[in-house]
Amino acid sequence: KAGWYSRFCSFCCGAEEVGNLYGLNPQKNLAMYLHWMFRVNFFFLFCLSCLVFFALTFLFAAIIIIAGNMDEDCVRITGESFGGGSAEKFADAFALSWTTFSTVGYGSTYPALGHENTNPTSCLFITVICSLESFLGVLYSGFCGAILFGKVLRIQSHAQVLFSDPIVIRYGNGVEIPGDDDEKKAEEGDASAGKCNIPCPVLEFRIVNRLFNETGGEIMDATLNCVANIDADDADPSIRDAAETERFRYQNQDTLRSNTDSISTSVHSDSSTTSTSMSVRAAERLKKMVPYLGSGRRPDHQEFDEDPTAKLVSKRIFSKLLIEASDHPFFKRVWLARHVLDEHSPILTPKARKLIRRNNGFWPESLNNHIAVRNNLQFNQILVSLNGVSNVSASDVYAQKIYDFVDMSVGYQFVNLLYRDEKDGCLKVDIDLINDVREQNGGGGEDLL
Repeated sequence: KAGWYSRFCSFCCGAEEVGNLYGLNPQKNLAMYLHWMFRVNFFFLFCLSCLVFFALTFLFAAIIIIAGNMDEDCVRITGESFGGGSAEKFADAFALSWTTFSTVGYGSTYPALGHENTNPTSCLFITVICSLESFLGVLYSGFCGAILFGKVLRIQSHAQVLFSDPIVIRYGNGVEIPGDDDEKKAEEGDASAGKCNIPCPVLEFRIVNRLFNETGGEIMDATLNCVANIDADDADPSIRDAAETERFRYQNQDTLRSNTDSISTSVHSDSSTTSTSMSVRAAERLKKMVPYLGSGRRPDHQEFDEDPTAKLVSKRIFSKLLIEASDHPFFKRVWLARHVLDEHSPILTPKARKLIRRNNGFWPESLNNHIAVRNNLQFNQILVSLNGVSNVSASDVYAQKIYDFVDMSVGYQFVNLLYRDEKDGCLKVDIDLINDVREQNGGGGEDLL
C-alpha cells in the first residue's frame, strides 16, 4: 500500500504515477474547466467571474456572522461591537467580507485589534478567517487575470482573415493558360491540328484580410499550408508507397542515422551484398530514403492508423497539396489559392492520374465534364492553415479552415471582390462577396443545390 504522502499527492495533484514527481498532472476537472473558459465569450466569462466572486463573499460573510455571534467584540463597526438585528449583522459582515476578499483595505468595519478586546485569544477564529479569505482573494484575482490575459493573447494570435466557404474547380475552357493565347488561337484555326490539349482543372479558394483598410493590418511573410485527408484504401499506390516509406524511415531512424555515410555507396551495390545486414525489401526502402537524409525535408505524405486492430476506421493518409504561390510577403487584401489537378495531385483517383500521364500531362477529353471531374476526385477533407506575422503587433498569427467534400463546386469561379471607391479613388474589398461564385467561362457548371 502507498504511504500517506503518496496518497496525499495523488489526491491533490492527480498523479498518474504515485511517487513520481514528473508524473504529477493537474486535476482533470480543472484542466477541462480551463479549456472551457478559453472557448466561451468574454461577457459570459465576466458574468461567471462575478457570480463566483459574490458566492465566495457571501460564504465568508456567513462565517463572519458566526464568529461575531461567538464574541461580538471580535468584529468592530466604527469602534463599536458587532451587534444589532440580523439585517444589520449581515450588512456589516458582508462589508467586512468583500473588503477582505478584494484586499482593498479595511474601512469602518474591521476585525478587532488586540487592545480592543480583553481576551485577544477569543478573536483568533475571526483573524484566521479573514487571513484565509484575503489569501483566496489574491489567488482568485490572479486566476481571473491569467484567464483574461490568455484569452486576449489567443485573440491577438488569431489572424484577422476570412476564408471562402466554397472551393471551386474550373476545368476545360474555364482554365486560363497565361502567355499562350496567340498560339492557341492559331492552333484553333488550323484544321490539320491534332487533338485538343486540355489543361488540367484548377481547385481554388480565397482568403480576405479583414484589416485591408487599416494601417498596419497587413500580414507579413504569410504562408499557406494545405493538406488533404484521404482514405488509404482509395489513395494512389504511389502515395501509399511514399507514406509507408516515411513510416519505415521513422521506425528505423537510428539505423538510418548511423548508416548515412554508407548508404550512398551501397545504393549501387548488388542486392546480395545489401541483404547481409537487412532484408531486400528493407534495403530498397532504405535506398529511397537517401534524398531525405540530412535534408530536414518534411514528408509530403503521412499515414495514420487510428484503429489498427478493430478496423472500425480505415487508415488515413495526409498528403500535402502543392499551392501556387504558397508564400505571400505582404498579404494586404485578397489571396487566391490555386491547386492544379495534374498527375501529381494526391486528391485525384489513380485512374485519372494514369490517364493524365498517358496524355502527356494534359486533361483527358473523356473526363472534360463536371460529372467526370467530380467522380475523379477523392478526399475527405482539405485542411488549410495560414501563418504569418502581424504588421501592427509584430506577433505570430495563424488561422485555419477545414473544407469538406460537399463544399466543392465544379465548373464555377469566384466573382471579383476588388473595386475602386469613387470618392477617394482607393482600392477596396467587398467582403460580402467572398462566397459568391458564377459559372466559369465557357459554361459547364454543375447544378448548385
